[in-house]
Amino acid sequence: MRYILRGFLAVALSLILASFSLAAEREKPRLLVLVVFDQMRGDYPERWQKLYGEGGFARLIKDGVWFNNCHYPYANTQTGPGHSSMLTGCSPDQHGIIANQWYDRKTSAVVNCAESARYQRVPALPKTIEPEVLKEEPKKSEITSTAKAPAKKIAGSPEHLLAPTIGDVLKETSGGKAKVVGLSFKDRSALLPVGRGADAVYWLDSTDGMIVTSSFYRDSVHSWVAEFNKSRIADRWFAKDWTRLLPDVDYEKYSGPDSVVGEGRGAKQGMTFPHPMDGGLKKPGKSYYDALYNSPYGNEFLLELAKKAIVAEELGKDDITDLLVVSFSSNDAIGHTWGPDSQEVLDVTLRSDRIMAEFLTFLDGQVGKGKYVLALTADHGICPLPEVSAKKGLPGKRIPGAKIFAAAEVHLHSEFDKQPVDPKSKARWIESVQPPWVYLNHDLIETRGLKKAVVAKSLSDFLGKQEGIYRVFTRDDLANEFPVSDPIGQRMKRSYYPDRSGDIGFVISPYCLLETTLTGTNHGSPHAYDTHVPLLVFGSGVASGIHKEPVTPQAT
Repeated sequence: MRYILRGFLAVALSLILASFSLAAEREKPRLLVLVVFDQMRGDYPERWQKLYGEGGFARLIKDGVWFNNCHYPYANTQTGPGHSSMLTGCSPDQHGIIANQWYDRKTSAVVNCAESARYQRVPALPKTIEPEVLKEEPKKSEITSTAKAPAKKIAGSPEHLLAPTIGDVLKETSGGKAKVVGLSFKDRSALLPVGRGADAVYWLDSTDGMIVTSSFYRDSVHSWVAEFNKSRIADRWFAKDWTRLLPDVDYEKYSGPDSVVGEGRGAKQGMTFPHPMDGGLKKPGKSYYDALYNSPYGNEFLLELAKKAIVAEELGKDDITDLLVVSFSSNDAIGHTWGPDSQEVLDVTLRSDRIMAEFLTFLDGQVGKGKYVLALTADHGICPLPEVSAKKGLPGKRIPGAKIFAAAEVHLHSEFDKQPVDPKSKARWIESVQPPWVYLNHDLIETRGLKKAVVAKSLSDFLGKQEGIYRVFTRDDLANEFPVSDPIGQRMKRSYYPDRSGDIGFVISPYCLLETTLTGTNHGSPHAYDTHVPLLVFGSGVASGIHKEPVTPQAT
């Protein structure tokens, strides 16, 4: 399938280029706004359209352009790759953010896509809190790995991003006068879309509920951020139950039962409505901030921060085009916990509609109607709960990845060592597994006098026979071009960056999850439920209409 250049990147670049041309006939936008609802799947705007209000999604659809067949063109649909692709206009094979984390052979450690031990949190963590909990380690795979855990004293950094963003372009073309701001609950969602030269990049640290940045960008927070933190707005929802936004609406009719097998319980929030918002604490602390993140109130909190940033930084107040990226993360946490067919996801989507209505009204008043361009999209979709899929007759199943790769290790040993496995030996054929990538032990292969391609082919053949593994690719496979008739192959190739990817890449079977946990769901596949995202573009110079041709939120 051939994708067409569409969406925020195409519209924004065309407007920027026109604005710097002496022949430009219309006024350039003063502010470009990218709104990301993390994990909002592409079918949600239409699926629940009857329940939306007038000024949010409905306004974007009526007065803007709606691309309802928008898919990411690569395979590993995770948060890091998605936020890197939107405003660089390229896929992981070019910008290098192949996953949220990957294995680095030089250091024998797992690398986080948006963090670095070279930088520190700003403001520094209070001395009353142990520095070891400054950052949580990335969620470990259930698959055994010999990789060292990443350093804990780390802070956000865009240094792993290898391509410039629209923010970088704006900075260069304006001589540094354009203002670029990135905000989110997650560090990677705040900094990867805006790049290296941004003026203000902030996210929430759930350790203490503070809005923070990294010493990569600044040595101290802006005064308006310090004021925001002092006001403790993050504590506003403590002990306030999360209830349904529309109590008179039959949520089960539009989504599913309030309790189904496979749903999680969040941050001590329970499986069903109402969900408590205290994190099991008597006063705000880390587990409460985790609950805030895992509720619609996290989005309300971020909206307050976005408004503060627009006013304080005077975004869109002069004729130099500024850029604001606001990535709402709570949709993702909720979707992971309760699944896309849950009443919780329905509720946070309805509340997201209200968020957009309030935000658009604020932009109208602060920047001015017709003086900004706004795009709404997501970084990826989400797989249904396997238990829900199975009830619908789909092949939903939780695949025991640990067992598969333990068996793969035994297979390689028996194939190339011809001796019983020594349980005390630290030498393993598989050095690390960071789905979808498998990293072979190159030193062991060399000491055995073998070729890496031969071992990789053997592993590929073995994995291809395992239940729940849909496709397997070696480096030799990914060095070749794939025909249009093989979209899975094409997407895997766009996810492959040689210096960071493993020796093997695999694709999980449709509606299956490579998990050992008994609840929740995940994303990261090239299947439609993970690649399909909304794309709505609204504002100055944007003609309204609905487009059904296949598009992507980036240039390909």
